[in-house]
Amino acid sequence: MQESAIVAKGFPVTDVQTTADLECLRVRDIWAFCKSQDILFWLLNIYLFFEYVRPQTLYPVLDIMPYNRIIIIVMLFLLMVKKNIKLVHNVENRLLLLFFGVVLLSSIFAISPGIAFDTIAVFISWLLIYFLITNIINTESRFQIFMLMFLLYNFKMSQYALRGWARIGFGFGKEGTGGGPGWFENSGEFAIEMCVFLPLAIYFIIALKDRWPKWKISIFWLLPLTAIAGIISSSSRGALVGGFAVMAWILLKSQKKILAALVLTLVCFLAYTMVPEEQVSRFNKAGEDQTSLARTERWEKGLKMAEMYPILGVGYGNWAIADVRIFSGNGSLSHNVFVECVSELGYSGLVLYILMILYTLVNNYRTRIILRARKMENGFIYVMSHGLDGALIGFMVSGFFVTVLYYPYFWINMALTVALHNIAQKHAIAEI
Repeated sequence: MQESAIVAKGFPVTDVQTTADLECLRVRDIWAFCKSQDILFWLLNIYLFFEYVRPQTLYPVLDIMPYNRIIIIVMLFLLMVKKNIKLVHNVENRLLLLFFGVVLLSSIFAISPGIAFDTIAVFISWLLIYFLITNIINTESRFQIFMLMFLLYNFKMSQYALRGWARIGFGFGKEGTGGGPGWFENSGEFAIEMCVFLPLAIYFIIALKDRWPKWKISIFWLLPLTAIAGIISSSSRGALVGGFAVMAWILLKSQKKILAALVLTLVCFLAYTMVPEEQVSRFNKAGEDQTSLARTERWEKGLKMAEMYPILGVGYGNWAIADVRIFSGNGSLSHNVFVECVSELGYSGLVLYILMILYTLVNNYRTRIILRARKMENGFIYVMSHGLDGALIGFMVSGFFVTVLYYPYFWINMALTVALHNIAQKHAIAEI
């Protein structure tokens, strides 16, 4: 196909010329590509850096302004004034806007509207980031570089946790290891991120390994290996279940099921030998120990809240105040992403949330259908759609035990899924 035809259908010349080179992950090619991109792409990557690495928290001298909010506002302005911009259309857009409508109404009619509106900026930021990612990450090369940065920032956290685990002799730490300051400082939240990171890293390697020398493949396998170490060292039972679910899902998806089964068995065996005895003991007591009983009690409270406020829930961000006022509790968290959703946003919020999850899987499935029809089953986009499915499964399973509805896991995954589907559609259009 001629470059002019591709450009006419929405693929920049730079993307057509550099995609193959970028797959080799040579620093000079990555830098040359990044230099050719517009300010929006740069700002989005800078945002990702500030959100996941948090230099402003690591070095307090830098914490002089709300970097992320400023970057989001600037990106929105530049996107709105950009000429000939065609916004990406997807069912997820409408579902997310409807979900935001529920968040707003739930905040207005909340038990404490003040608490709701004090924290609603968190969800608004994910809403805006979703639309920015889906409209800025609009080519295969951009997706590849953005995903590479995402993986490297997660690797920064996983190796940090591994070093922390090594300092205690790879034993059991009651508080577990975390991923540094920010969203993932707590061991439970960090462990969920590792369950998201694990499949994305594995499928990134599968997608590009044929373009890499053996030494580079070996280095990149450190990413999923440190993710597994992070899951174990977090001391989170839910994360171990989530990590196993991810590996089992990869086995089911694999075309080489015997080899995949052997690898899964080996990984599980090695993981089991690495799990401290105290962690194994906690698994044996699951459902009967104080932590399990407390979680069950909170889930029951959440369902009772939904029964009392079925349409809009007790209010966005109002779980704690509802627990105190209704049950004379201490405001402890719900420890379940679905219970958090139905209790705070009612069944209207829960239905929309489940629909967004389902359509994320549908989008990835449709991406593969588009590419399979063009015999592109081994391409980067096709393979990474599996990775995003795996990341979603890792989040849902491990997030079943933690209060993380308004954390970045799902919203970033959904945005990347829609962006990838849009890129696949562009490939289809370019062939017409």
